[in-house]
Amino acid sequence: MKLTLSLLSLALSSLPLVAAPWVDTTDNYLRQSLQTLAHAGVITGPVNTYPLMWRNIVADLAKAQPQPTEELRFALAHVRSALHANQRNYIAGVKLKASSDPSLFQSFGESYFDQASASVFKEYIAENWAGKTQVNYRNLDDGSTEQDVTLDGSYLAVIAGNWVLALDQQPIWWGPGQQTALLVSNNARPVPSLRLSRHSWQASENSLLSWLGPWSFTAFVGQGEHHTVPGQINHFGARFSARPLPQLELGLSRVSQWGGDTLDNGLGAFTDMLLLNDADNAAANSDNLAAVDLTWHTTLFSRPYSFYAELADDNGGNGLSKPLQLYGARTFFGNESAIHTLNLEWSDTFIRCQAQQLSGNCAYEGDIYPQGYRRYGRVIGSGYGADAQVLSAGYRYQTFDGYSWAASVLRGRFISASNTVHNWQLRLEYRQPLFNGLLSIEGRVFDKSPQPELNIKRGSLATTWEYRF
Repeated sequence: MKLTLSLLSLALSSLPLVAAPWVDTTDNYLRQSLQTLAHAGVITGPVNTYPLMWRNIVADLAKAQPQPTEELRFALAHVRSALHANQRNYIAGVKLKASSDPSLFQSFGESYFDQASASVFKEYIAENWAGKTQVNYRNLDDGSTEQDVTLDGSYLAVIAGNWVLALDQQPIWWGPGQQTALLVSNNARPVPSLRLSRHSWQASENSLLSWLGPWSFTAFVGQGEHHTVPGQINHFGARFSARPLPQLELGLSRVSQWGGDTLDNGLGAFTDMLLLNDADNAAANSDNLAAVDLTWHTTLFSRPYSFYAELADDNGGNGLSKPLQLYGARTFFGNESAIHTLNLEWSDTFIRCQAQQLSGNCAYEGDIYPQGYRRYGRVIGSGYGADAQVLSAGYRYQTFDGYSWAASVLRGRFISASNTVHNWQLRLEYRQPLFNGLLSIEGRVFDKSPQPELNIKRGSLATTWEYRF
């Protein structure tokens, strides 16, 4: 087995360096290998912004030396194998999903918004541009305001110098959280956006900025759904991340909702939103959120650990009693044929606006937009939603031949005006190759539903099968 992996790694490292522009948010196992290599310094830049550009990973893999431990050799071979799978002029495929109930809690990886869906996609890759058309057919609940046919997952990207300009509807994930993220996660469907991203995270040659080390930047403008009040709300987001030390990753994020079909959508209103000029006046035209996150890679008792934190706040001046908070730790171990990762994480979105006497009903809410920071009813930030305090633990086991297991358990306190639910949840996932595709099965068990009004059963089962050609 060791010889096979060594030969495979050697073969993959000699392939032409052409790939799709980025790694998306659907494969948590690939993310684990990327984080493992980032901890070891094999990947030199920040890896907490998704989509994550392949160009940076390709450059670091080309310089990678033979690794001293078996788990690092596994992670390196796994990422090279994923790169190889993307090194074609086009990729086409189908994806089938089914779920007994939509998932209440979305984490990094496959998402289950519907009871059933079928997707067909084709991705073209050229030297200076790439595109993907993905058409999703969805089985929706009666009374849903969503579309039964969507283009979620599609994009058209043009590479010009060190920048990528993309028109896309791609899920994004900002921050180091393993189970959730506070500002942007894949808990809600992606917003159609025009996005500008730095292609390479190469450190600046300017002496005033060189201390930042490798850095990345992405920004987008987009438009939300039609059925909100007001409708067609505009979205703006930007994120800067850097790695000033090999052990340290930093991130700064900003997201705003502004304008809409009954509000000012002009350039002046956009400028006021950008500069927060309307944050404290009666003619406010935007709701704003910001977050800061960091990850520290270290070794304790001869074991690798990554400690991370994210803090999010309303930068429009609503006066939160404390920031939204997320803290966690991650470690890994294994050999050349399999790797194990473990993480422990605490998330807290139960806060109070200073104008209120009681806590709650503040996180992800806004004065201008009654639906708050949501898309089709789902919070764009934390997968646990607002007014939730959750302690979670996760375990993942993956082999090089595609067989993988994952388990997570959480204990949560979910607070509403009429009810407080203390909830346990167990989530199990299994993946394996099937019929030249990849099968994923996920099961969830609750002791109580955190949202009794939705009448969701205490257990659910979901599955995905994807075939590429």
